[in-house]
Amino acid sequence: MPKKDPARWAWIKYQLELRGYTLGSLARELGVDRSIPAKVLHGRYPKMQAAIAQRLGTTPEALWPERYQPRQTRPKHSRKKAVNQ
Repeated sequence: MPKKDPARWAWIKYQLELRGYTLGSLARELGVDRSIPAKVLHGRYPKMQAAIAQRLGTTPEALWPERYQPRQTRPKHSRKKAVNQ
């Protein structure tokens, strides 16, 4: 599977078509507007990502690993209380 978004998206659409699906048919099946699949290209849409991954026999994390990387935790800043002398 390609790692860059445009090629990956083309690969996903091609793989869906090999299995008898289109993005439009998935949208209809899920009861969402037909413009929703295009939103997956540019950002997270968990319901559609899960449906696409399921049809391809994989997980959303495998298709879009950059979207599921663990978030970096910010170090907590310790605030020192002022001590009155």
